[in-house]
Amino acid sequence: MITTFKNKLFLTFIFVSISLSALSQSKLDPYNVVWTSQSKSPSGSMPLGNGDIGANLWVDEQGQLCLYISKTDAFSEIGRLLKVGKVILRTKPQILSAKNFNQTLKIEDGLIQIEATNAENQSLSITCLIDANRPVLTISGKSTIPLEVELVNAIWRTSIDSLKGSERRSAYGIMDSKQAIMREIDSIISKKDQLIWVHQNKSSIWQSTLDNQNISEFNQLSKDPLLNQNFGAIVSGTNFYNQNNKTLLSKKPLTEFELNVAVLKTQNVQLSTWTKEAQKILKNAEKIPFSERLLWHKNWWADFWNQHYILITAADQDAITIKDTYAVSQGYLLQRYMNACAGRGGLPIKFNGSIFNVDVEDNMGKKYLSNYDADFRDWGANYWFQNTRLPYYSMLYSGDFQLMKPLFDMYLKALPLAKYRTQKYFNHAGAYFPETMTPWGTFTIDNYGWDRSKLNLPDGISQNKYIRYVWEGSIELSKLMIDYYEFTNDQAYFKNELLPFIKEIVIFYNSHYQRDTSGKISIQPAQSLETYFEGVINPLPEVAGLHSVLDKLLEHEQIIADKSFIQEMIAMKKVLPEIPTKQINGSVALSPGYNLGERTNIEKPELYAVFPYRVYGLGKDKVESAILSFNSNVKDQFSGWQQDAVFAAYLGLTDDAKRMVTHNFTTKHTKSRFPAFWGPNYDWVPDQDHGTVNMRALQNMLVQSENDRILLFPAWPKNWNVAFKMHVQGQQIIQGNYDMSKGVTLTKGATAPIKYYLPKSN
Repeated sequence: MITTFKNKLFLTFIFVSISLSALSQSKLDPYNVVWTSQSKSPSGSMPLGNGDIGANLWVDEQGQLCLYISKTDAFSEIGRLLKVGKVILRTKPQILSAKNFNQTLKIEDGLIQIEATNAENQSLSITCLIDANRPVLTISGKSTIPLEVELVNAIWRTSIDSLKGSERRSAYGIMDSKQAIMREIDSIISKKDQLIWVHQNKSSIWQSTLDNQNISEFNQLSKDPLLNQNFGAIVSGTNFYNQNNKTLLSKKPLTEFELNVAVLKTQNVQLSTWTKEAQKILKNAEKIPFSERLLWHKNWWADFWNQHYILITAADQDAITIKDTYAVSQGYLLQRYMNACAGRGGLPIKFNGSIFNVDVEDNMGKKYLSNYDADFRDWGANYWFQNTRLPYYSMLYSGDFQLMKPLFDMYLKALPLAKYRTQKYFNHAGAYFPETMTPWGTFTIDNYGWDRSKLNLPDGISQNKYIRYVWEGSIELSKLMIDYYEFTNDQAYFKNELLPFIKEIVIFYNSHYQRDTSGKISIQPAQSLETYFEGVINPLPEVAGLHSVLDKLLEHEQIIADKSFIQEMIAMKKVLPEIPTKQINGSVALSPGYNLGERTNIEKPELYAVFPYRVYGLGKDKVESAILSFNSNVKDQFSGWQQDAVFAAYLGLTDDAKRMVTHNFTTKHTKSRFPAFWGPNYDWVPDQDHGTVNMRALQNMLVQSENDRILLFPAWPKNWNVAFKMHVQGQQIIQGNYDMSKGVTLTKGATAPIKYYLPKSN
């Protein structure tokens, strides 16, 4: 068929053939990460994970296999996200130190393969994985000669001392600057033929955060999430015995060996309960042959990769294009891999390092002058919504819907606290959330203020002026929840879990603000993100967000049982202010709000009307105003959490989107060996915002799905051939490829109308 589409920006004619045969996905082997030499330090590590348990793995120059083990919700008594521990494997002879060495992250299988052959032609092969179906890390080795094998628990949290200098930033938000921050310690449990260690939270800062924010009595309605939390690991292996409580040794030289590490977190007073549960996990895993567990593990990863892919190749023989398309494809795949490694846990993905941060080695600039251990991450362990949200936007088009639930769950669990404080602070219903918060929902105390007696600030208002009135995240999360529903059609989850949350946010905004002389809601006091401070009236992110959320909820009113809430939304919609605008050279552009004052940060709040709220965009009314706003902003700051590449994609600005995505997927932390350890940018290494913003941008260069309409290739470069499988709204998949010389072939379409854009200039 011939499809034509015309608007002010593009005139497109494109031939589309529909094939009955399925497009076979290319193998991912070309995008594996392969190293042919050992690493000098933990900065030379590769990531492993199963969604909750993670590991940084490297072989050092002495031939030792080293692993930092992590867990998404291993929060200590003082609220730091700690590593679970570190183990080191050695063999005698130490074959892994050989010059003939190969270490490969096989992303398609979710495992790391290590091969080494020494000068005596003695070989060792090791497979390392974290089981996709159980919380167990396995190290499986085969050698051409019998080896003495040793596994050491390299525990380092063994003594009580205080964090010094800028190392205290790993406890940002939870400890007063006047207080000593004591390093946590672990306990070793002696057990025959096993290594066992555990961290016990014998105290907690939970109550102190409630006291600080004048909601002490909420302790009668909830449970301390930190107290008596235990997390640790048990290690064992057939034909191994413990030489001491830190070392496992093979009972005899082995040509084959297998070591399993079970990782567990529980919350109970008795440590024996944790031990019994961890032992059960370990024994259940060991009952199943590794070959069988490996097969099921590979099947999980095969399903993961087969549900979505974007694989780009050069449409010509230009060397730069070949290099760039490979880097973009690999960067996209590796970031999605890391999302999967950390996205199925008890808490959301941490923007500042995920679970793959390692020791600081004097390589982070003048700000960090000491060697800090692997528990350090800048900006601490709490959650910044503007940063935390970004990995989750890429999960809609990739179909990784299960990975989105830890984000939703954290806020759903914190909703009772948010409703409680709203009623106490402001004497009205609804709920609001601060920009920076603990996993249980209180303000981060560094931002709320430790001693507020001299601040003359009412309860509920942050001391930190950068985020004092930045509550917009709850609107944005509501919109993301609606997006989730529109992509999945999961009506039960939306009605029972997500909709009650969204309702409380809408009620808050309808109740909290006064009406102006025209009867419209006047959102003040307010600020426009962190860029325009207190004094702003009707900031665009809030206004555009409320319009977007209300419009979408009213579109789906048939599934909302509460008819009074529908009437409240209809009435609220009528009194919402218009989206702020301004004049630029006589033309209408978007404005961050009114009464702005001095610019204090580098965000672009006016472009939130483009993304995440998508009020303006390609094929929509007044797109010229959004393009004018985009072109009037600084365009050389688009790394880290900045969303410029996504803005460009939604506005159909191919050249800008291509330039930004290519630059960001080829820019990583220079001291880290793994190519997708981006950062630190504004945060930490590996920077999860940097990679996932570019994932979403690349997705929307290729496909945009909204309101039963699909835009195909709205910002796609002409000389980038691509094979793709994309999820779109309505629980549908669109699959096919583009070849510059052949056009577009769709092997799986969608019921929604598709508008085709011709891939444009290079």
